[in-house]
Amino acid sequence: MHPTIIIVTGRPAAGKSTLAKWLSQELKLPLVSKDSIREELFDRLGWKDRKWAQELGKASVDMMFYFAKAELEVGHSLIMDNSFYPALSNPRFQSLREKYKAESIQIVCDSDRETLFQRFKLRATSGNRHPGHGDQDVLEELYAHLADTSSQILEIGGPVIAVDTTDFSKIDYPEILKRIKSLLV
Repeated sequence: MHPTIIIVTGRPAAGKSTLAKWLSQELKLPLVSKDSIREELFDRLGWKDRKWAQELGKASVDMMFYFAKAELEVGHSLIMDNSFYPALSNPRFQSLREKYKAESIQIVCDSDRETLFQRFKLRATSGNRHPGHGDQDVLEELYAHLADTSSQILEIGGPVIAVDTTDFSKIDYPEILKRIKSLLV
């Protein structure tokens, strides 16, 4: 059986991390999350401004792929959580798939612009998110960005599961788990 990369992606505040953490526990698979790595880097190296946060974000994505290689090299499946951009991520995932004969499953979380923006704004002002992210500094930029895009699907092959996260209470987590398990067999 080939290892599988379960990619949980989508736009900001779409519920990716919540779903990825739940899946990690249910499937007993390691979770590699950009935000978790970046927060560790903030704690170690500090934080100052948006440019610094973006640089640590890029380093965090590099670390995600480093950890993915380490798991795949020994035949382990894993979950990766991030807003992956196809232009940057397609070649990296294709390389992992080819080198390690890995399968992939994408779970694409999305909602409408207003719902995502309100969640992001609440998260930015709640004090529950690491201050290094600088979420309050990007609210206007994010609102404009959300108008122009929807969650993007990576062009790497493998099944894609779309999850409407507009109302978290209506997400059928057991059904998502069932679909993933059926694809892992």
